[in-house]
Amino acid sequence: MGFYADGLLIKGAKTAYKNALIALLLGTVLNAIHMFASRSLRGSSMPVDAVLYTNVLTLLVFLFLRLPGIWQGVNFEKPAGDKPTDNLAAAIALGAAGLLTLTIQFLMASTHTIGGVNYADAWQVSMTIIGGGLLLGGISTSLLTRLTARRRQALPEVAKT
Repeated sequence: MGFYADGLLIKGAKTAYKNALIALLLGTVLNAIHMFASRSLRGSSMPVDAVLYTNVLTLLVFLFLRLPGIWQGVNFEKPAGDKPTDNLAAAIALGAAGLLTLTIQFLMASTHTIGGVNYADAWQVSMTIIGGGLLLGGISTSLLTRLTARRRQALPEVAKT
């Protein structure tokens, strides 16, 4: 549901905001159930806590966007990618996700080490490939955006076509 809502937000669909709110509300409820179940069964719910708090924070941001003064400036019905800044935002997001994926086994070691085994490092090869791909995707998106912008500046007639 979250990927579907993201796709609608990117496309600028009319139901994007509503679907994103539904996904965030469902995620919050499911994560809360998961957290309370983990606490009652294991006595700890640490990895789930961060997911729940991030979900609630994102839900609050989406509700904040609905305030009348802010809502007028937010346009969810315009497809993303119309401006070079949209591509740079995508490049930054890809790069940040890549860096997080490459370093997650170190960042989460304290909460995922049980009996001396770091379970956050369970899929090291996969995470390295995915993280490297995301990082390279961010760099290439940034470079392509800059090259396209320079080409449009150098050849104004190309920008019109």
